[in-house]
Amino acid sequence: MELFEEVEVEAYVYPTEDIDKVKRAMLNLIPDLEFEAFEREDYTILTGKTRSRKALSRLYELFRGQAILDTARSFLEEGYFGEEIIIRVNKQAAYAGVVNFNEESPLGPITIIIRTKDPKKLMKWLAPRTRDGIPIE
Repeated sequence: MELFEEVEVEAYVYPTEDIDKVKRAMLNLIPDLEFEAFEREDYTILTGKTRSRKALSRLYELFRGQAILDTARSFLEEGYFGEEIIIRVNKQAAYAGVVNFNEESPLGPITIIIRTKDPKKLMKWLAPRTRDGIPIE
């Protein structure tokens, strides 16, 4: 069984921002995105979608490399609704190639929506519970 059906990533791009840099920030977290941009009066809504099996591999690596499994787990659990898990991350941090769940930023967050039939299994794989920083499940 697949862990997820689709991953969608969304961010608002303001006139002061470079849309290519926002795309790079998104791709630093979720590879293989296909982008669409929707122009609004004061900003652009940039969305990226993928069904690639590797879509969550980068988050998997970042959560472990940054030793933030417990934090990631709590945000995944908090953002879990039915067959969707929604998390928001800092756009500038994503551009630098790191995950930061502090979304307090004047430019707004990057929103990641994971669509899955088995959210608990996905969370267990992506951000297992830990003891002293070591995964225990």
